[in-house]
Amino acid sequence: MRATWMKALLATLGALAALLLLALTGASAADDAWRVGYLHSLSGYLANMGTASRDGFLLAIDEINKRGGVDGRPLQVFVENDESDPSKGVPAAIQLISADRVHAIVGPARSDITEPLGPIAAKARVVDMTCSFILPTQGDYTFATVPTPEEEARVAVGFLADRGARSIGILHAIDLYDKTSAKAFADEAGRHRIQVLATESYNAAADKNFIPQLTKIKAAKPDWLTVLGSGAPVPLIINQKAEIGFAAPVLGNLAFSVAGIEPLLRIAGPNLQGAYLTTVPVAVWETLPKRDPRLPRIVRYREAFKAKYGRDPHMADWWTAQNYDIAFLLAEGLRRAGRDAGGAGLKAALEGIRNFEGVVGTFSFAPGRHAGATGIIIARVEGERIVLVK
Repeated sequence: MRATWMKALLATLGALAALLLLALTGASAADDAWRVGYLHSLSGYLANMGTASRDGFLLAIDEINKRGGVDGRPLQVFVENDESDPSKGVPAAIQLISADRVHAIVGPARSDITEPLGPIAAKARVVDMTCSFILPTQGDYTFATVPTPEEEARVAVGFLADRGARSIGILHAIDLYDKTSAKAFADEAGRHRIQVLATESYNAAADKNFIPQLTKIKAAKPDWLTVLGSGAPVPLIINQKAEIGFAAPVLGNLAFSVAGIEPLLRIAGPNLQGAYLTTVPVAVWETLPKRDPRLPRIVRYREAFKAKYGRDPHMADWWTAQNYDIAFLLAEGLRRAGRDAGGAGLKAALEGIRNFEGVVGTFSFAPGRHAGATGIIIARVEGERIVLVK
């Protein structure tokens, strides 16, 4: 059913995108400002991620514009809310492309919105710097700014192997990213001769009772439970796991803390203590070695964030810093593209970026390589924070 729906959607929107291309030709060069669309989940089950991401992005936009913008032109942001809903995300993206005539889109976070948006952005020749964990299967105008599920799985399963794991159970959400992540974890487990004894799934947008899935996985007696999913279900999963006496240690993926580390701690409390997760270095900045070269960038970012918003950023919510980095990556692409910043020019300029040092990590792109971030680490929940393990 999903495949049929996707084909119908792409057929309809593809025709519209082709018409939009005619309207876009020559429209951007005459504008005084660089027009940037921001598409994110400002409500719905990913709202914590969306609103925090917006804060990081707008902080960077302010900094860029205060420095004179790019080639003397400010960045003007057009914000759309996808409501954490694929049916709302694509029309919002079309609004940005057709009505707002943006040079580029930043977002969305949901992989199930990034996927249908990929070919639309490509046909309209509008770069999409997605906040999703994966690239779409169609379209070559999308750039991802987080490590791939395959890279994450290599680090995560390698850690489990080092800990002597011989078997795992997988509980994953049904969105595209988490299904991809589950496959990557299973494939990597096979390379380490770690058995996947049970795999169960859930709907992150709707489910609240996970005892049936957890009971099946518990019965298989895995050494570890991997929880691949985001949002409000995560602390419920942790609590229900404890409720049924399932004692296997937990390893979560990059999406594990998307609901926010504070809500996780508030709801799951002591049941969360000792849980492991994959994340990026900025999330554990306080436990990084003092000579870590990333620390000065992280400290400057924290100071700028507090100056603008009057509060410290929640560093475990690393997507705030990710969106801060995206704004500067986009500005660098626009600077390199110059007068050729429309369409293919901006895409080519971004593909030329190598070793761009951001707060979250180092970014490098190339033709055919649009997943440009590196730097997965393993962390553990200790008290009211997460700390570096490996």
